[in-house]
Amino acid sequence: MRFSPTLRFGEVLVVLEGPARVLWKEPSPQPGPRDWTPTGIWPDEDQLAMVREHIEKGLPLLVLLDEAHSRVPLLRQELRAAPCRLLESLLDDTGSDELLDDEVVEVRLPFLDWLPDAHRDRAARFLEDSDAALSRTPVALLPPLMTEERQDGLPPSPRFARRILPNALTASRLAAAVEHLFVEGAQHCAAAGRGSEADR
Repeated sequence: MRFSPTLRFGEVLVVLEGPARVLWKEPSPQPGPRDWTPTGIWPDEDQLAMVREHIEKGLPLLVLLDEAHSRVPLLRQELRAAPCRLLESLLDDTGSDELLDDEVVEVRLPFLDWLPDAHRDRAARFLEDSDAALSRTPVALLPPLMTEERQDGLPPSPRFARRILPNALTASRLAAAVEHLFVEGAQHCAAAGRGSEADR
């Protein structure tokens, strides 16, 4: 919950959808209460512009969805200290006063609200398909990183994936997987392009 929602591996941008998108302010080193304070939700306007530019340029983007629908637990004092903009983003109009009276409030971020609708719909389908795979297959028989299958006509970026055991997928292993995913995607697009030229 206290970490950055984005990682960089060369030109590849990796985004952790879900609770990691809540941004926090570190406690002051001065004497007194040392509570973390939620300050916003990634992305802000500048970050959103950066992501859109990244996509428009065709640069690789991987979105990890393993915690996409996880709720964010917030202590009442954390929520009360949050800026109004964050409260409006996290809480529904209905029942918000009652929620603020609870000791711990669980909220859910809007799903991939920073991506265009077409990409968001693809991600939702991938989540449904991977949920089905998880329901019928023992975890030990699944790959550490489940990825959206490549299909003709889909853009090479963004790609969607979910970590089955996040702690087992170290940064170096994730970096190797990211490199493989996007090199493979580029080769797939190049092969499809050559096939189209041959058909002419």
